Amino acid sequence: MYVRTRCSHCNKVDYHDIAINTLVRKTVFSDHSQMMRYLIENIDVDETISEEEMARSVLQELRGYVYDGITTYELCRILKEYFGVVAMHCCDLIQKMKIELDMYCPDHQHLYFVEA
Repeated sequence: MYVRTRCSHCNKVDYHDIAINTLVRKTVFSDHSQMMRYLIENIDVDETISEEEMARSVLQELRGYVYDGITTYELCRILKEYFGVVAMHCCDLIQKMKIELDMYCPDHQHLYFVEA
């Protein structure tokens, strides 16, 4: 899962690919009801990339899937499902991708390519 951070020194945005290791504890009560408890055991940062690198990487993978009129909802779903981008950062990443792909979004729902 990628999470976004901002450097406190240079204010640059980075994405970190993190892995969360958890312990699961199951408690069964006398009335046979159950409760699951998750405890975070460890968090590892597997990779750190810049916002531009993230947008470029996603764009390379999406070349055949981004089409004229794709909805921002569909693009956000792809980013979450296939790239592990946290939902709250999808809009910012889509903004970067719009610039890189020369796209515009007149109705705030559909993305269209700028025609030369």
